[in-house]
Amino acid sequence: MSGILSIIAFLLFGQTSVVGVDVIKNSVRQYVISRLDSTMRKDAIIEFRGTLEPVSVMGHGYSLRVGQEEEKILRGFVTLPVEIESEGKVQRQLIVSLKVRLFGEALFADRQLERHVTLTDENIGTRYVEMTSMPDDVITSKEDLIGKRTSRIVGAGSVLSESSLELIPLIFRDEPVVLLVRYGHVRLSIKAIAREDGVFGSTIEVQKVDSHERIEAIVIDEHTVQVTAE
Repeated sequence: MSGILSIIAFLLFGQTSVVGVDVIKNSVRQYVISRLDSTMRKDAIIEFRGTLEPVSVMGHGYSLRVGQEEEKILRGFVTLPVEIESEGKVQRQLIVSLKVRLFGEALFADRQLERHVTLTDENIGTRYVEMTSMPDDVITSKEDLIGKRTSRIVGAGSVLSESSLELIPLIFRDEPVVLLVRYGHVRLSIKAIAREDGVFGSTIEVQKVDSHERIEAIVIDEHTVQVTAE
């Protein structure tokens, strides 16, 4: 979807059209709201900064184009280009400055969480807060926590973000695993020990039992890793 919103107004009389401040603001406001996630639209606050003045353009009517093709996050302090077209050409270009304040639910740590803690209802909570200055990867749904744990220490009262989490490994370091070796139509199963944690699809180092040989293999389930020999 294009990042540009066009507002068209037609006037029946006169060679000069006056684009009022309210028209400009309403066009910008519609554009901003259309770009927000549906959960953020209801309570969003759009504050215009600086002074806007009416704009006169030649012609019987005009259209406003707000925004640009590049999709940027509309949060905090924002500047938006506005083009006013009449008689088939751009007659005025404006830069409108505003602050977009967003509110919503975010997940927080109810107590300090050490590294590699699985997240549950007992150690996290939900708060309705202003999210204007929150990290871009803030967690807003408990569904996003499924199968994850902390990747670092998270202080009590801190917001949870994707960067503070990681997938819970299927295989853990020093656990016994089955190493599947595929060579053409031949398939071998070898006992090995994991030397790294690994999530599904990741490559970890394993060591054959009764051997110092180490092999890099792909995690395919909670007990099995696989390597394809050439």
